Amino acid sequence: MLASSTPLQNTPHATPSRYTWLADTTLIQHADGSADFGDRLSEAAAALTEDVLAPLTDLGIIVAQGADTDTFLQGQLSNDVRELTASHAQFSSYNSAKGRVLALPVLIRRAEQIWLALPRDMVAPTLKRLKMFVLRSKVNLADGSDAVLALGLAGPNAAAILADAGLSAPEQPWACLEAADVVVVRQPGSIPRFALYGSELILQALWPPLAARARCVGTQAWRLLELQSGHPVVHPETQEQHVAQMLNLDQLDGISFTKGCYPGQEIVARLHYLGNLKRRMFVGYADVAATPRGTAVYLADGSDQPVGEVLDTALHPQHGLALQFVLQLSANEALLRLGATNGPPITLLR
Repeated sequence: MLASSTPLQNTPHATPSRYTWLADTTLIQHADGSADFGDRLSEAAAALTEDVLAPLTDLGIIVAQGADTDTFLQGQLSNDVRELTASHAQFSSYNSAKGRVLALPVLIRRAEQIWLALPRDMVAPTLKRLKMFVLRSKVNLADGSDAVLALGLAGPNAAAILADAGLSAPEQPWACLEAADVVVVRQPGSIPRFALYGSELILQALWPPLAARARCVGTQAWRLLELQSGHPVVHPETQEQHVAQMLNLDQLDGISFTKGCYPGQEIVARLHYLGNLKRRMFVGYADVAATPRGTAVYLADGSDQPVGEVLDTALHPQHGLALQFVLQLSANEALLRLGATNGPPITLLR
């Protein structure tokens, strides 16, 4: 069953200090942390073909600042923080000592700060672990999710809509442009898609002109675009299970193989240089209404050993549920089933 819903202002997932200007709209917050405007299926269909605007209520921000910020993050993350600039964001992984992915932040440099954008349910555990390694470093780490909010704008006319609102549209994935205290980051994928970061006051002023030109949709519709773009996500249910290459970070410029050490670097490098990767992330579809993250993927041949597991899902208007899942490479040509050997069939997006 789909999750039940309650009005935004009455849910524990949205505090009074976040997206308050939407409290009087039809935005509905669901028990799973997602939000929509009352018609998930129609909103998902719109996201695939129309110009859409989404409040990214399920996105969180860790703010890092201080004299040693770059050095500290360089020693913790898989990508080369020295290459992070104000005009280009960076996708990275935060790994355990065993090379397993704990979180997948997007880094954004702004003035003297670096923002780490990641799912809000990942902010607290990631922040707690990072703080364990600060020691004497001159770096301050804090949850900035109430101070920095985000909107998502996507569609064939998204760049023109931004221009009419006085904002420029970056052309390349992860490119950033800042104007009027709004940071615009181009997202990966074939559909033009932008994340807009700023204070609640700034985004509240932006909402009316953007909403006048784009259909308002929820986080599930935005997640569908992100999922189909091949951008992986890790939540508490799926963290510390996969090495970064299994989530395709080596194909998404999320790993530097020339930087210095970081947790799990030896395992990630060994897998890269020995070339013995046996699993990768795929996108597919299954005719179901919902399935939990971490659901096992099986072969249809009756074997009781799973060959993969679901990372994340999003409602799809034609195909039931879009799935992002890690799969054994030896099984990518086989008939796949969701949840059991006789479960719903999975169709791979190739």
